[in-house]
Amino acid sequence: MKKLVFFCLVFFLFVSSVQAQEMPSIEDAQPTSTTEDSVLKTDLIWQKERLDQEIAAVKAIYQSQLENYLYHDKLYRIAYDQYQQLQTLVSIEDLNQKGKNLGVYRDDVLISYLDLLRLNLVATEGVELSLKTKFLTQLEATITYIKSHQENLKNLNDRDQISLSLATFTQDQKNVGRLAEGVLVLLSAGNLQMIYDKSLVLKKDIDVYLTEKGNLSLPAIDRASSETNRSLESAKLKLDSFWSEIIDRAEGNWNLANFYDDLPRTMNPIYVNLSQSISYLSELLSI
Repeated sequence: MKKLVFFCLVFFLFVSSVQAQEMPSIEDAQPTSTTEDSVLKTDLIWQKERLDQEIAAVKAIYQSQLENYLYHDKLYRIAYDQYQQLQTLVSIEDLNQKGKNLGVYRDDVLISYLDLLRLNLVATEGVELSLKTKFLTQLEATITYIKSHQENLKNLNDRDQISLSLATFTQDQKNVGRLAEGVLVLLSAGNLQMIYDKSLVLKKDIDVYLTEKGNLSLPAIDRASSETNRSLESAKLKLDSFWSEIIDRAEGNWNLANFYDDLPRTMNPIYVNLSQSISYLSELLSI
């Protein structure tokens, strides 16, 4: 079994965004929030913090389980080598038990890994709702299946039944991998979508701020503003095209996983546009 590695997504640091949102003149330009709005925002912040805490807790469990799995993988390999050399009943039984234990620990790792994907998918705001719902349902169903497989494996003692259970799951694991790859595609695109959405809001706030100062019509600022708009529009067109293709492919059971291997090449142009946009926004604030 391949080593399971916790997914890595591309994140941008919104230093410019934070600075702009903290500027008194921009805040003053916004309508005063009602008590109800404040309550809603506080509730959303609380939910986000709760999700962050849950993700951190599951990630710690996952990392510990992965180390445990790798340790038992070594024990299994040692038992296998001994069986190859000795071919005794004792070595066969030891190999059988080590294989069973390894399967149980492998299931632990997969359950935690899929739960991490589930929590991050819930927390990612940039994913289209129908896609999020579909893949959350698939993740939950797969987690339930793996838990059932693990419980059944724990209760098996017959050598042939254990071998059959492990062999069957080896085939099913391919589908688990494709599901994980599909979710990773959604998370990558969703995070870039969130960055675009926040950049667009920030651009509007900066326009309000510069208009109030009377600087928006200055040639240098006008050019910088136009470049920012063009960069954001280019990112939007690429994102819209990508989401359209994702939705089409997601209509199949596992077709979305086909994007996974080509993800860096597909995402990089969007990344570049958004990176440029953030740089332009920072320049607008400094002019």
